[in-house]
Amino acid sequence: MMKNVLLAKQPILDRDQTICAYELLYRSEKAPQQWDGDLATVEVMIHAFLNIGIKQLAGSHPVFINFTENLISKDLLSHFSPDDIVIELLEDIPLTKEMKEKIQCLSESGYRLALDDVTPESFQEWHDADMIQYLTHVKIDFMATSNNKEREKIAAVVRSIYPHIRLIAEKVETDEDFNEARKAGYHLYQGYFFMKPKVVKMVEIPSGFLTYVDLIQQIDHLYLINIAKYIQQDLSLSYKLLKLINSPSYQRMERINSIERAVVLLGKKEIKKWLYILALRDSMNHTKKQGIDALVKSSYYRAKMCENLAEFKAQQYQPEAFLVGYFSQLPAILCQPLDLLVNTLSLDNRIESALKEEPGLLTDIYQLAVAYEEANWTKIDQLTEKLNLHSVSVYEAYQQANQWMFKLLD
Repeated sequence: MMKNVLLAKQPILDRDQTICAYELLYRSEKAPQQWDGDLATVEVMIHAFLNIGIKQLAGSHPVFINFTENLISKDLLSHFSPDDIVIELLEDIPLTKEMKEKIQCLSESGYRLALDDVTPESFQEWHDADMIQYLTHVKIDFMATSNNKEREKIAAVVRSIYPHIRLIAEKVETDEDFNEARKAGYHLYQGYFFMKPKVVKMVEIPSGFLTYVDLIQQIDHLYLINIAKYIQQDLSLSYKLLKLINSPSYQRMERINSIERAVVLLGKKEIKKWLYILALRDSMNHTKKQGIDALVKSSYYRAKMCENLAEFKAQQYQPEAFLVGYFSQLPAILCQPLDLLVNTLSLDNRIESALKEEPGLLTDIYQLAVAYEEANWTKIDQLTEKLNLHSVSVYEAYQQANQWMFKLLD
């Protein structure tokens, strides 16, 4: 079944109230006390980088994301470039020997680290443990600190001993808070005084945990063309793949016209990285329901039918025809406008034109596939004649597409 993607972003501003970054926050239809910290962070990463798109969420700005002790221990961060995120370390993370070594390693690897929700007590603990030196940002909680003397004490230590650290005034609720923080020399500001977290909502296409695990186990022994065929069997994974390759980290001049090309451009290592992250999320989410929506079923049929029809007219366009059918139901599945999805997926111009049903060969092929799906016999006859195809061949293509679809769902 389809699952709502809920994610909130709150801007972090400079002294001139210009947006410099965003903090990404987990949101759920469950009550906050029911949230699992590990799952919340993994969900944020997947929704931001795959489902919604980090460029669409934050533009060129960096994003701050909370990380728990457990996820830092699991080396989840090794899957991300230091340029992509600022790691928010919760102030109550136990500073064990192992955790200190992890934090030091992250810092030396170029990751930016922010200590979150700082209070006098938590700051003193990190200072005594000689761990402040590894931070790039310190977020002082204006609601958790009872008076400005407490806040000034922390800020003074940072300015005198750790001048490389940028001070962030967090939970700035009033004009008085903002003026105090400016006078105290804070570099960045965040809170309801500027803007409440804005919820970004769309729908995630479901994909099975076993799909990820199975591909992870086989990927090192498969040729890239076989990996592409495997991914093509999963609409959710195909969508995430094209979203990923269009993210800021993979900016390319060319437009993608097939899953095969996307797989070649990303390579096994990058695909495997994201499979691990997706599998981790699903292994945590014990309550996740499995199921295939009718729209996803339709996408599978249309993809294969378009590919089959293209074989009759122009074999070189079979990959493009497959994607036209494959992604034709995404606007309905994700409740997003077609233009937005086309732009974020960076599809080939021929695919884009066909999805918009502009005149052309791929459009005729797509419309014939839909006509068969809807049993629109008048349109079937018109398009079969226009494409100069034999009725028997088209019907056989339809049967084969349905068999392929049902085999995938078996």
